[in-house]
Amino acid sequence: MHAITFTFILSGLFTATIAARAVTTTPPFEVTRAKIHQVQGCNTTFEFMVYDPDPLTNATAKCSYTWKTGSSAYPQAEYSPCSNSSFAWNMASYEDIYSFVLGIEHVFTDPAIGAYPYDEVTNFGKANVSTPDSLWCIADDEQTLCEQHVNVTVKAPIYATIAKRR
Repeated sequence: MHAITFTFILSGLFTATIAARAVTTTPPFEVTRAKIHQVQGCNTTFEFMVYDPDPLTNATAKCSYTWKTGSSAYPQAEYSPCSNSSFAWNMASYEDIYSFVLGIEHVFTDPAIGAYPYDEVTNFGKANVSTPDSLWCIADDEQTLCEQHVNVTVKAPIYATIAKRR
């Protein structure tokens, strides 16, 4: 009985280690050129570039969205597609335009996991975006504009991966 329990525990630890290693060796998404413009009594517009440095993808996309200022009509639970439809994003959490967490997903194919249609992989990452670390802002009574620092890349570490399998 003890040998079976011990084997089960080791098996679980081995599986968890492999899963953790797969997630931690995947390079994080890179967010650049983020810009958020909030106009009182009007709209808030947000845009950014995202890059997936994974050698299987090496893909880039521009993501953007506009919502009514003061509302919570930005993407939250659902992901909003980017210009390259293999990427999508949401506000995983949103305090205000000075501090938020981007949720990013990227779908790509990896022939090593199976033949079509079982070769699809989706990576999920989160990026913390805030002032003064990654954004600078200017404001007046009517509007606020925040932009990402030119030489700053915000990393979105991969926290989950799913793949279709037979």
